[in-house]
Amino acid sequence: MRNTSALLGAIALAAACAYADPAVIIRERAKELSNQNNVRQGVAPATQSPQPTVAPNAPAPPALSPALMRFNTEVSAIKADAVTSADQQQKLAQELLAAAQGPKPSLKIASKLVADISAAFAEKPLSAASRARFVQELDAVLNPGKYPQARLEGIIKDIQAIFQDNGLARVKAVAIANDVQAISSEIQKGGG
Repeated sequence: MRNTSALLGAIALAAACAYADPAVIIRERAKELSNQNNVRQGVAPATQSPQPTVAPNAPAPPALSPALMRFNTEVSAIKADAVTSADQQQKLAQELLAAAQGPKPSLKIASKLVADISAAFAEKPLSAASRARFVQELDAVLNPGKYPQARLEGIIKDIQAIFQDNGLARVKAVAIANDVQAISSEIQKGGG
């Protein structure tokens, strides 16, 4: 299996080198690996400032909307090797749309994100801590006004790292991150 993965990785790298400058590819891959290692070691991603060890008066992160809390609960109910019904996916997409307090993304792009998340959870659900961090990142994307210090690029990378660290294939984790990026773009344009 490792030989196959290594061979596929080498082929993908060779193809990418044919279309892009190798130095750029190496630098981007190094950044990605660094971000993944930081997540594994508990280092705060670019979207979050490091948590002070002694700060009893530090402000708590903004509260999640009831719709996003319901989304979190519904996603946690997806079991490994389970098929998510169209009704469940529709409900999750509606919860995402309801969680956006300003401009809302289109139902089409929210449904795509939900489909990719459902597939990822069917492979291997996220732990409670990772799921909470993922939902918090989604809240920052859906409601950028609540998180003025958040950096979108860091949020997208963190979401990808959350799923990759959970054992999801890189291609699938990138697809989820791209879905979140598309939602953010729609919100920044004033909604879908």
